[in-house]
Amino acid sequence: MTAYPLTAKAAVHTPIVFRAGLFSSEGLPWPTLEGLRDFAHFAGIEDGAVRTALSRAKAETSIVVETDAAGRKRYTIAPATFAMGTAQIHAGERPEGFLLAVFSFKAEDQADRAALRNLLKTYGFRMLAQNTYIHGRIETDGLRSAIRGLGLEPHVYLFTCPDIDDEHLLSRILELFDMEGRRRYLRDYLARLRPFLGGQLSRDEAARRLLYVGAVHWERIEASEPPFPAKYLPDDYALPEIQRLYGQRLEEGREALVEYYRHCNA
Repeated sequence: MTAYPLTAKAAVHTPIVFRAGLFSSEGLPWPTLEGLRDFAHFAGIEDGAVRTALSRAKAETSIVVETDAAGRKRYTIAPATFAMGTAQIHAGERPEGFLLAVFSFKAEDQADRAALRNLLKTYGFRMLAQNTYIHGRIETDGLRSAIRGLGLEPHVYLFTCPDIDDEHLLSRILELFDMEGRRRYLRDYLARLRPFLGGQLSRDEAARRLLYVGAVHWERIEASEPPFPAKYLPDDYALPEIQRLYGQRLEEGREALVEYYRHCNA
């Protein structure tokens, strides 16, 4: 999967996110620095970059450091960060329609305007007009909480648009997300994913690869997925097959993943 390198930020967040999500019912401890380093080294990230990424994550409060009963530092995910990750809804489960964010600021409020735009982009919105961003029907509780946290609630209006009857307007909106380019990207990704998760691998190697794909899958497949109901997706769209394959490999490798995680974060 060298075509999909991980950033240091993604590498240090990955074991933490797996602990918060897939491993939440296993009673496992939160990661240690040693556990984060092991996976980061597998991803080609050096110790200096790991330290820098952790320092920035702590400053941004996306990662929180706690001390366990034995005095060891453990790295946990901030609730707001995890909520942002769960805002996505799979295409087959999305309600019809779109979500519009319309905002208004005074000319001197450029910093607040920029902060809101960055937040909307983080949640997957695309700019429709100068002060209007569009998304599919995502869960909005985390978004609304983040807007309130920035003190920007008086400037923002969220509207649900149940559907768009104008086919020309709909096609223009779909073009914002380059659906045909996305179709080709997913076909190429699937072709690379199959051999990476196949073959005879040691248990630790299989676990590290599943974690690696988890980070890539989230950043490049789930979080980057255009936010439309399934009826708007092109023919020969590989997303369901990618999700099926990765889900199957996760289920098959769950025991090895838990074993690897427990060993690295004892």
